[in-house]
Amino acid sequence: MNKKKFGMRELIILLVIVLSAYTVWPSIQVHTKKGEEKQTFLKENPKVGAKSINFGLDLAGGTAITLEIDKSNVKGDDIKDIQEQSLEIIRNRVDQYGLSEPQISPSGDDRIVVELAGVDDSTAKALVGSTAKLEFKILAEAEKFTQVVGLIDQYLTRQTTDIVADSAATDSTAAPAKDSTVAKADSAKDTTKALSDDELLGKAPAAEVAATDSAKDSAAVEAQPASEVGVALSAYYLSFGNGGFIAEENIEKVKKLLATEGVQKLIPRDVAFAFGSGLEPVQRDSKIKAKRLYLLKRRAEMAGDDVVDARPYRVSDGVSAGEVAVSLKFGGIGPKKFSAVTAANIGKQMAIVLDNQVISAPVIRDRIPNGEAQITGLDDMAEANRLSVVLRAGALKAPMKIIESRSVGATLGEENIVQGFGSGAIGLILCLVFMVAYYRLGGLIASFGMVINTLVTAAVMSVFNATLTLPGIAGFILVVGMSLDANVIIYERIREELKNGLTARAAVAKGYERAFGAILDSNLTTVLTGLILYKIGTGSVKGFGLTLTIGILTSLFCAITVTRSILDWKLAKRDATTLSIGGGFKAINEANLQIIPNRRRFGLISMILIVASIAFIAIKGFDFSIDFTGGQVYTVQYQDSEKHEKDLSKALSAAGISGTKVRTLGGTSANSYQISMRASDDAQFELKMAQAFEKAGQKCEIVAKDNVGPTIGKELRFNAILSVILAWLGILIYVWFRFGKFGLGFGVAAVLGLVHDTVITLGFISAFGLSFDGALIASLLTMIGYSVNDTIVNFDRIRENTAVYGSSNFAETINKSLNQCFSRTMVTSLTTLFVCVILAVMGGSSIRDFGLVQCFGILIGTYSSVCICSPVVLWWSKRFKKGV
Repeated sequence: MNKKKFGMRELIILLVIVLSAYTVWPSIQVHTKKGEEKQTFLKENPKVGAKSINFGLDLAGGTAITLEIDKSNVKGDDIKDIQEQSLEIIRNRVDQYGLSEPQISPSGDDRIVVELAGVDDSTAKALVGSTAKLEFKILAEAEKFTQVVGLIDQYLTRQTTDIVADSAATDSTAAPAKDSTVAKADSAKDTTKALSDDELLGKAPAAEVAATDSAKDSAAVEAQPASEVGVALSAYYLSFGNGGFIAEENIEKVKKLLATEGVQKLIPRDVAFAFGSGLEPVQRDSKIKAKRLYLLKRRAEMAGDDVVDARPYRVSDGVSAGEVAVSLKFGGIGPKKFSAVTAANIGKQMAIVLDNQVISAPVIRDRIPNGEAQITGLDDMAEANRLSVVLRAGALKAPMKIIESRSVGATLGEENIVQGFGSGAIGLILCLVFMVAYYRLGGLIASFGMVINTLVTAAVMSVFNATLTLPGIAGFILVVGMSLDANVIIYERIREELKNGLTARAAVAKGYERAFGAILDSNLTTVLTGLILYKIGTGSVKGFGLTLTIGILTSLFCAITVTRSILDWKLAKRDATTLSIGGGFKAINEANLQIIPNRRRFGLISMILIVASIAFIAIKGFDFSIDFTGGQVYTVQYQDSEKHEKDLSKALSAAGISGTKVRTLGGTSANSYQISMRASDDAQFELKMAQAFEKAGQKCEIVAKDNVGPTIGKELRFNAILSVILAWLGILIYVWFRFGKFGLGFGVAAVLGLVHDTVITLGFISAFGLSFDGALIASLLTMIGYSVNDTIVNFDRIRENTAVYGSSNFAETINKSLNQCFSRTMVTSLTTLFVCVILAVMGGSSIRDFGLVQCFGILIGTYSSVCICSPVVLWWSKRFKKGV
């Protein structure tokens, strides 16, 4: 950087900061609100909600359900088709229910995962588990539509003038509800006048807007708004008419308006309002997204049971060649019904309705006698595919069963947010204080870089619309703490260069250059761990993997670019020849540990620890959660501070409920307990348990519940083992590739160190009876990533020194390298421990065990990287002198 010059690098950094702040702002707007206020804000501002980071159910409260296809009577080719149909049905229902931040996604070939924030267990199961209802209904006549809307407008605005005639006059300018037809012939073309986005939103002069009605004109002059709403229904239409558009931000307002008792009384019994099933552009080139609002005849002309097949295709000949269409086929007496319906309603629109939402509303052009029709005039193949999936949903070939459900109360979710973010903030503040005290100005710059890293990580998560869970918060905090490691490596290098007599500016340049390789290698191995977690993990573990990966990558940018820019600016501004990065502690700066000479003693210590760990695992085993075993878990809370484990056990026993296990949940501000048991088919079990507590005088509340099927448990066990093995293999291959001639030796040493750490940590988990769940698997893999991070920094220094001093006295070179890296090892371990200790003490029950395992993992990982892995490299070099 030239003296006092604001260059391209600084401009890029500034733009990244500004864009990150802009991207994170919607998340701040959403998540600073709570309860009903938050739900109302999300419904009224869906665009803001779509840009924010989603909160998982353990933070937001709600229910997660996993559905699986019953494959007992299904051909293999039909499974994917059934999954697509069920996905469309569930999306349609959730959309209609008006839920905020729903997460609906396929899992594998035969499952669907549904996460519904703010919805209790029974409501969620009713929403996704009921049978789909597909119907064919005729749209109400234009006169009827105008009359009903006019009456509603009169009621809402307290008008006394007759608006029916005026509305009828304007209805002729309304746009058709859907530019598609049901016929053998080509679709009709939309001749509606094209309006600009400004005109559609009412920003143009009134005279230029194509579709208006007298209710709006009168309301502007003389109406007194109703206390319930105060705005005419017709005022919400972007294009007035049956099937006209309602802007996205007004959808929830219109739903509330139509649900008011006064409005319901005005709607005739033979008709009903229904929204379209999804958002669509108001015009072909418009950026405005809206939903159609229809007035339908209440009686269905036909049901979906009569549909036997529906397939998308592209018309190959005739005047409609190239257009997208859907072929529709009826079976049984369906052809006769369809013939009669189409004959009686030529020229009218027929709505295809799934669970009370209109999927499409094509125009009937002719009578269709043979039970085979074509729906044409569709926008693209994606719309045709979606429509055909919905039409086939009336005849699902196999049911879907619920194999897993998890429910978290809103109160517990808010408690998790406070404890998760609160503990993390305290841990990070401790890190910042330590860095400033130890590295002075350098520590302050590193702390600023960490704050920017936090902002950029949150922004990237917003861009990916990521879901943040409680383990995700732990991962976010942990990775921000670990991000200081890059600065520690750099500052230790700069100190070495300053001791060698270089000027401050030269030492900074040399320090960053020499530290880059170690930073890149150590961080990429941690990214590898995060990617494995994201790919193989499920639920909160998957979110943790994503957070870990994003955080590590952004920390590279901040450590290498942001802090370097500030240091360059500082040195250039004052022509500095010195740099304030502290002197450190002499004991660790000038350490002369005899690691290699004492390698056999360290080996003996490790053997004792490994044998003890295996003994604990064999004798005591693990306290597997229902994630692995399958079953049910209930979390109950008391408002007092007394111990109730025995009280709960007695109450359950007295009610004849056997096979339960009660344990206290530590690390929470509330007095909470967890009750686990094998899966029960009794639908009234929760009610019986609540009655048992009430009868025994236990004043407690069930705040969360999980139900996991045995299939999920088996898969999680398999995936846990697979993820650990993949992490080992991935690290072995990467290190082998990066370290040249003796690369395999370094790789084998790294993996043996990881096996050593994993076995001893598993012994720790068994000895202390920690609950073995998905979050603990994430903790184990993070410990693997941290351990190999430390190991590779040491290996990188060994490789560098070998290039300088040669390999004639390799043992001495290794010992010297370990002592040179010892200061960095201690500082990094301390900063990461600050975060993990706080997570273990204050992080809440869900991440307490995570924090404990991380604390132990840091200690054992630091020990193995210094005392175990490097001696293995020495042994390998003697065994394979020519390298591998």
